[in-house]
Amino acid sequence: WRSRLQRASDASRSVRGSNFVQIATVDGKGMPQVRTVVFRGFLAGARGEAMKMITDARSEKVQQVQQKPACQMVWWFSQSSEQFRIAGELQFVGGEGTSFAVAEFQDARLEQWKKLSDAAREQFWWDQPGVPFAEAASPPPKGGRGADGEILPPPDTFLLMLLWPQEVKYLRLTDNFAQLDSIDAATSAWTARRVNP
Repeated sequence: WRSRLQRASDASRSVRGSNFVQIATVDGKGMPQVRTVVFRGFLAGARGEAMKMITDARSEKVQQVQQKPACQMVWWFSQSSEQFRIAGELQFVGGEGTSFAVAEFQDARLEQWKKLSDAAREQFWWDQPGVPFAEAASPPPKGGRGADGEILPPPDTFLLMLLWPQEVKYLRLTDNFAQLDSIDAATSAWTARRVNP
């Protein structure tokens, strides 16, 4: 599935929004909650290979994942009419000294922070998401940069979000080919089998 996903992603690179994916978590009432996030590449770790995204530590998805880390991602490629439904567990990586600190991925978190656009970095200093709007008492640092123009260290609100895939359901609508890939938890080996669409 991984090489097939990479090919579809590479072929769609010129399409605006082709790296937007939908992530579903489950809230405290057992209801699915879906939102669009930006896929930011793969990251190797001791557990295998994770799919990288980012989020705000104050967002609802963070509280939901702390209760139930299971999630599903849907990635649709309109150029090739391919859909990937990727189920697994989400993990958050926060700064050192936070409840989300993960030593293995601190460098990856900082690297991702530096790759963000100024506008994206600035959002992590915005007021609490999801509460009634009020004018900010003071503006966030412009572009997440200091007075000298250098990128500021990430605030604790900035989390690297990792999806550790466990199952991938693939569908290609051009010929109705469907495949199910799953990982063996004991061996970390992936198996694939063709299934009816």
